[in-house]
Amino acid sequence: MTEEKDLKVEGEQLARIAVESEMGSKQLQTIYRLVKTKPTAYVQAYIQRQIGRGVRGLSAFMKVLELSKKYEEQRMVFEKVLMYAIMLYDYVEAEPIVKLRAASEGIVRDIVNRYGATFEWLQIKLFGNTAEIRVKTERFHGNPKALAMEIERALNEKVPEFRNVRLKTWIE
Repeated sequence: MTEEKDLKVEGEQLARIAVESEMGSKQLQTIYRLVKTKPTAYVQAYIQRQIGRGVRGLSAFMKVLELSKKYEEQRMVFEKVLMYAIMLYDYVEAEPIVKLRAASEGIVRDIVNRYGATFEWLQIKLFGNTAEIRVKTERFHGNPKALAMEIERALNEKVPEFRNVRLKTWIE
């Protein structure tokens, strides 16, 4: 792998840690701006201050502090790692939902078509152990509850990620 690919991988790892530990993307952006404009010691002090304040994202702050020490003499490399982390943050955050949509869309489309309606789109939102599913249809004149129940049943059977999740399905 080239050096740039290594930096992207390291940035993606940081983005994953940031999302998992609930560090906000704005915090990463703030650190990135500081790295571009302030001395490394200042950036490290800022990160330590945030850790001391008990803000969300402890493991991400610890990882950024570790990276700041690793690349203390290579400021541009540290900037690039942070840049990749910021670029990939939204993707990493949305990745579980994207995978669920990809696994679900064909199943939902088939069921909606069986009811004689046209499938428009599918939206999935996760709230802890609950998944809210919104299905937009056109020319659907049947019982929305029956359609929603059939969609939930099919998703529970065919998509393993939905087996231990409470589904709330809305037909629009």
